[in-house]
Amino acid sequence: MMEIVVAIVAAIIYALTGYFKSAKEEVDLVKAITTVIIGALVGAVLHGANIPITEETVAAQLLAYAGLIVFVENIVKAIYRRWIKKEGSKEG
Repeated sequence: MMEIVVAIVAAIIYALTGYFKSAKEEVDLVKAITTVIIGALVGAVLHGANIPITEETVAAQLLAYAGLIVFVENIVKAIYRRWIKKEGSKEG
């Protein structure tokens, strides 16, 4: 269960850093919530894989989970933009 919590924290940190890197960007709750959901899913998968979090690995796991969240989120965006969104625009 701790894996899910750490992944959600990593996702929240990732979402916040994404917001703060752009001074002109408004808060997009859909993007932030999507990132947190992906983080929860990454944590659930890693929890299911029985990858334990120990006291000395919390920082390492936080960084690793953040990297996985970015990776998974980019794959989901690429699939959406290249296939789903493209197919939807052909019908209109």
